[in-house]
Amino acid sequence: MKKTVIALAVATALPVAAQADFSLSGSASAEYTLGSNLVPEMETAVSISSTEVLANGMIATATMSVLSLEDTEGVVTLSGDFGSLSGGTAAAEAEAEDDDETLESINGIAYTGSFSGLSVNAAAGEWDHDSDSDDDFTDPNHPTDLQEYVKYGASYDFNGLLVAGTSTNKNAADNDDAESEITVSYNFGDLTLSGSKATGDSAVAKAAYTATVGDLAVMASADSANEWDLSVVYTIGDLAVTALDDEEDGGAEISAKYTAGGLSLEVDSENKIVVAYDMGNADLSMTREDESTKVKYTVAF
Repeated sequence: MKKTVIALAVATALPVAAQADFSLSGSASAEYTLGSNLVPEMETAVSISSTEVLANGMIATATMSVLSLEDTEGVVTLSGDFGSLSGGTAAAEAEAEDDDETLESINGIAYTGSFSGLSVNAAAGEWDHDSDSDDDFTDPNHPTDLQEYVKYGASYDFNGLLVAGTSTNKNAADNDDAESEITVSYNFGDLTLSGSKATGDSAVAKAAYTATVGDLAVMASADSANEWDLSVVYTIGDLAVTALDDEEDGGAEISAKYTAGGLSLEVDSENKIVVAYDMGNADLSMTREDESTKVKYTVAF
């Protein structure tokens, strides 16, 4: 008790330091499959963030994601005229080896900076390269398939002509796994032309076009490797119709979404139906897909 009183007295006597901006947010949801035993699938997450301008003008930030059923992550960052330096369990992100659309967290350190048109970046640490694994390197009770990760790169803008290069080694213990890529791109308004050359691959030339004309938005791209993507969105008041296609689908995927206030209805060509109601900090949705109906209720703060 005496130690507590003394500590409080000393703290009161000290000059008051500037307080950092602090925010707390999170969500919890329960999803039920109708026709089953109605045991819910729970998802919870709490995020804490803090930002403070230091006396020397630099900015210190900290973010933490805790109480998640899937993972627990934290990052601290110091930024200023020198750039931005981050460290923690999610200091950077890497593409999963079996899925280019899945990003895995790098547990280590990362830096980004820009000087007179030259942008540089670097990251080093370890990551669980198996994206199908539910293991988490932040939990010592669950072993993971960890690998050392090193990546660095730079880009320079020559009056609209952007030249960039990266070197990535997702398994630094084996130098044979190192990959490098050089890209060159130039933007002509709605049209962007680019070329790239990666280790072990042939050079690829690509053209991408993006434009919005009234209620119609179009995005199209094609490259010399015979890969192409097409996206068309047409908006009619509260109704938006979307068509997506690429070289793999062999046919357009069409969906339509209608929104009226907090209520929305979405259907697609795969017979998936989603009805959702936004009640501010609470959301209620019902999804019908593959002869299964799920109801989900989420509360956020």
